[in-house]
Amino acid sequence: MRRSLIHQFWDFVGIPFRFIIFDQKWLPSFGWTTLEEERLAIVFPFIEGKLLDIGAGYNRLVSQYGEGIGVDTYDWGGGVFVVKNTSQLPFEGATFDTVTFVASLNHIPYRQAVLREASRVLKPGGKLVITMINPFLGKLGHMLWWYSEDKQRGGMKPGEVGGLSKSDILQLCHFAGFHFKQHRTFLYGLNNLYIFEK
Repeated sequence: MRRSLIHQFWDFVGIPFRFIIFDQKWLPSFGWTTLEEERLAIVFPFIEGKLLDIGAGYNRLVSQYGEGIGVDTYDWGGGVFVVKNTSQLPFEGATFDTVTFVASLNHIPYRQAVLREASRVLKPGGKLVITMINPFLGKLGHMLWWYSEDKQRGGMKPGEVGGLSKSDILQLCHFAGFHFKQHRTFLYGLNNLYIFEK
């Protein structure tokens, strides 16, 4: 997703509306980029081969990429494959080239188990791509975001958190057998992208 300088400026001016006041589905009407579009744009260049998107929500990443499957424990629509537990997936080992968690790992209470499962279904040398907000901003955001996904399904469940720190992500992924490759911030430094390799 390439944005002109004017569009980038307009997105910057719209920060209060984009991040707090408006429901994300209203933003395109005003010419603003949604947070999901920003996340997908940062993740997309790192996807290779067959994709598994865990915590896929509306399944937009898989729909745009075109090759793979999105799984979730809640049916948001969009053709997502609904499973009871994302740490027990019905796929053979070494099936996928890329596994993504786009703003979802914090909503999975059994994070260590799901990362081990991601490692199991990922091919050797495959990529793990995670986007995550830090705990403070995530907690604040989930209090302010009246439109957030947790409120749509009845609030935060036991074990869910607003966000995860860089040290949490690195430790969880290390114990699941992943090797850290890259970290960068996006969304004005408010969000994080992590790349790992199996």
